[in-house]
Amino acid sequence: MTPILKRRKDKEKLASYPHILLTSTMGKTMESIINQHIKWNLEANNILAHQKAGFRSFRSTEDQTTYVAQEIENAFQEKKVTLVTWVDLQRAFYKVWVDDTLVKLQRNGVGGTIYRSMKSYLFNRRTRVNLDGTSCTLSYSLSSLSSLSQRSVG
Repeated sequence: MTPILKRRKDKEKLASYPHILLTSTMGKTMESIINQHIKWNLEANNILAHQKAGFRSFRSTEDQTTYVAQEIENAFQEKKVTLVTWVDLQRAFYKVWVDDTLVKLQRNGVGGTIYRSMKSYLFNRRTRVNLDGTSCTLSYSLSSLSSLSQRSVG
């Protein structure tokens, strides 16, 4: 990994470097296989609520917008009031609780080799960092970072 300084940021501050974890081709392939398996399991067993659209095939934010618009129209026709709250969770992706994610996977039927592979992927990571011609190897777990790599979702 080679840290890339954000434009016009202080190079002495860790927050000045984007939190992007790149994985190998083999890692990306495994992520894709596991992701497809989990998505299939969630859909096949009707684990996700019908209204959830994020990261689902053939669903989009337009579905959510249409749903809300229809609810507003229904309330209007029935002379009722509709309250809507829009919440923008800034950097919510970086605040995923990894331990809870693993518990939820088990609770929803993901176990065996897939579960063990994911746990190993999340907790037993190493990366080589190169900065100003000096390199070192770091061992870490994503739970200590409280995030998932960007490629791990979707």
